[in-house]
Amino acid sequence: MSLLSLRKSQPLTKPTLRSVDDFIEDALHYAQGIDTKPVRGSHKDTSSKSSDNRVVRLHKVQKGSAMRHATFTLTPECILKLTQLSKQQGKAKSALIREWIQQNTQ
Repeated sequence: MSLLSLRKSQPLTKPTLRSVDDFIEDALHYAQGIDTKPVRGSHKDTSSKSSDNRVVRLHKVQKGSAMRHATFTLTPECILKLTQLSKQQGKAKSALIREWIQQNTQ
């Protein structure tokens, strides 16, 4: 094997530009198990709507109040106790922490 064979080769074809709608449509087909290959040089109008009736539009769930992620550090012992309490009470760990904060700030 020579050093020339280790050289990075140039791609054989240039990637074709596709619209966002085409990309999303291909992703939906992939998720549904439909094997479709993109046709080269065919660009659909981005303003056209998909005629696929099998696609179900999901509605965003509105939250009562906006929550933000928080990062904090707990000892392994605290994590174990929090996990046990979560399993015993059937509540999420974050819900338990929010309840404790509310109880201790009133």
